[in-house]
Formats: sequence, C-alpha cells, structure tokens
Amino acid sequence: MQHRRELGLTDEQKAAIRDESIKASTRFNELQWQMQDEIETMATLMKGAPVDEQKALAQLDKVLNIEREVKRTQLGLSIRIKNKLTSEQQMKLHELQRNPPPPR
Repeated sequence: MQHRRELGLTDEQKAAIRDESIKASTRFNELQWQMQDEIETMATLMKGAPVDEQKALAQLDKVLNIEREVKRTQLGLSIRIKNKLTSEQQMKLHELQRNPPPPR
C-alpha cells in the first residue's frame, strides 16, 4: 500500500492488507492464464472460413466472464482493504489520493 506510513497502519493492519493482496495477486495470475487460453481459442475460432457465429459468441462470453471476475476480484480487494482501515485512515487516504504529496 502506497501511503502506509502516512496512514499510520498498525502491524495488524499491514499484515491483513498484505495477506489480502497476496490472495488477490494469486487469483489475478490464475485469471490471467485462463484469459490467455480463452483468447487463443477465440483467435482460432475467428480464423475459420466461415466463422461459426454461435461458437465465437459463446467463446466471447467465456472471455467476458473472466474479465468480469478480474473486476470483481479488484473491487473485492479494495473493499477488504478499506474495511481494515479506521474511518480516520479512510479520510486521510481519500485526501492523499486527491492531493498527493510532492515527490521526495
């Protein structure tokens, strides 16, 4: 987390956020592999002459479902991190995001 010092995170908060980030990172890697496989399948289907429209659209649904899962995982991580912060820390983070400190 970028602003952990400014937020005054406790050791418990740091550990919990680190654990959540590791879990999400693992899930992102799994989804990235799945996405690559499904995109390769889509490319193969699109090379057909003629293209089987139903198969191509079904394959697109698979790709879009993985993208949906990526976004869901990202939002879930953001929520879990936010829920680890006190209301004061959340307000401070919001302020830091709106007005970032000058580079060191």
